[in-house]
Amino acid sequence: MRLKTLKIQNFRAIRGDNNEIGFDDNNIIFLFGKNNLGKSSVLRAYEYFASPSKQALITDFHHQEPKDCPIIIEAVYLKDATDEENFNDKGLNKWVSKLTGEVRVRKTWSVPGTAAVKETFDPEKDEYAKGGFGGLDQILTNATPSIIFIEAMPNIKDLTEWLEKEIKNKLLKTLKDNHEAEYNAAIGAFQKLQKKVEDDDYLGKICAGANANFAKTFPELELKIVTNPYKETDLTKAFDKDFSIFIGDKSSAQPVPEEVAVLADALETLEMLKEEQVNASSAGAETASTYRGRQFDQHGHGLIRQAIINLLGIFKETKTDGKHVILFEEPELYLHPSNKRRFREALYDLANQDCYQILCVSHDPQLIDLTKPHTSLARFVKNKDGTTSIHQAGHGLFDSDDETKNRVQMLNRFDPHVCESFFADEVVLVEGDTEAIVVRDLLDRNFNASEIFVLNTGSKNNMPFFIKILSHFKISQHVIHDSDERYLYKDGVLSTNSDMSPRKNSAWALNASIWGELSAATAKGCRAVRYVSIRNFEDAHSYTYDKLLGKPLSAYRYVSGINIEDTSIPIVKFVRCIAGMETLEDEHTPDFLEQNVKEPF
Repeated sequence: MRLKTLKIQNFRAIRGDNNEIGFDDNNIIFLFGKNNLGKSSVLRAYEYFASPSKQALITDFHHQEPKDCPIIIEAVYLKDATDEENFNDKGLNKWVSKLTGEVRVRKTWSVPGTAAVKETFDPEKDEYAKGGFGGLDQILTNATPSIIFIEAMPNIKDLTEWLEKEIKNKLLKTLKDNHEAEYNAAIGAFQKLQKKVEDDDYLGKICAGANANFAKTFPELELKIVTNPYKETDLTKAFDKDFSIFIGDKSSAQPVPEEVAVLADALETLEMLKEEQVNASSAGAETASTYRGRQFDQHGHGLIRQAIINLLGIFKETKTDGKHVILFEEPELYLHPSNKRRFREALYDLANQDCYQILCVSHDPQLIDLTKPHTSLARFVKNKDGTTSIHQAGHGLFDSDDETKNRVQMLNRFDPHVCESFFADEVVLVEGDTEAIVVRDLLDRNFNASEIFVLNTGSKNNMPFFIKILSHFKISQHVIHDSDERYLYKDGVLSTNSDMSPRKNSAWALNASIWGELSAATAKGCRAVRYVSIRNFEDAHSYTYDKLLGKPLSAYRYVSGINIEDTSIPIVKFVRCIAGMETLEDEHTPDFLEQNVKEPF
């Protein structure tokens, strides 16, 4: 199955009904927000949910109040073609919605030190039923995606052991599929040895010895050790050498084969096939005894986390492969800036494989690439009433049409750090370099305690797009832009059309578009205020930039001489309002612009 949505209530720092993550058509989700709000609790919540018979600690309950705040975690999965055989064998199809293909499961923890009460939604009765989905938690766990948890402070030993196990399992599956005769011969060799153990009654002798003392205490009972005839032989345990993962300088030497002793001729053949598979699928691999690199867990955490992603990418999906949910805590940690872009590409490449879904908790906007399909951003916030909320935007918000898609691609190249605005609680949007430098300087010098991010949108044309995106994440906005004129002028003369009517200025029409988006944001409960420079920044401030200095340096020279107490200067008034020191007497509505903007000629 594939995870569709995850809803969490009252788990650790998470509280309230509005904490839901949705994959839908997304393969990778970046969850961002301020420190110590509970973002990592989202990752831990799914780990709790997917772990069978997991017992909650008192510290897992919000404010450690289990009586008033039970932990409730609900997951919705989508059944796919690979689940058909398992669902038919175990009679699980009754829990699948015929309309949507969804399976909904809810777990509730009410008492510390106890496991959750599991409920499964019955689509026929349209209500949750206690237990369900095969009854046993293990059946649910086996049917849902496996978890790969990459922590901020990783336990390298656990990760290494997990990788070695995955490599062994992948090799064994390949051998079973591609070398059936040798595989069956190896199974036969093991079963023959097992039969010898049973025929010689080794287990019976052990039981007899144990029962001699056991019967003294419990004379009516006996101990019995039996083999499990239904359990498939695990050949991974037959590989008498482990895989050791090394990282070192590239070598031109060819891989050196190493033969190992095996139980029988068939097992020896299987071991040789395993060696061939490793050599064929891992160019440059060498045996531990000849390779001079450093072992996996002796490298830095950044390199190790990168290697894990690359190794996961090797495990290509097949029809029989399971699904995986990767829970990645702060993937940007330990990485040198020069490696971040390559790591980001590796992460997105991995997310494009159908067998992986990735949920990242991150503080780094450089990992986000809005041009990538099936990417979602989710903002985790704490509300004034103490509850938390997740505001999520799917990739459809960024590529809803060709114009939006092209704008996103342009902005990504114009400013790779543009996504930093999504990590702020309060943003000032400005048109270009001059306003960006002036506003940043005034805020930094006079109100440096305020955490306000100044976003240079690059153009007035981009403002409606940014207002729409930021309001989706419930980010407070202050928008500073020029009013411009209603008509176009050339050398002080009104430009006209062929019928002598005035040529309209498209920049003036944008005033209405910006106001429309601001009004929509306000309707969603998002604070959004507009500040308008009449005609343009230069005219409103009697400012002319020095072409020899260029706009940035000229703007810096200008702002250096501004008195922050002089509210007769429009930009000073705007900044003081943004910082909460002043209030705007007149809202800069469309009517305000109509009354105050006079044509220059």
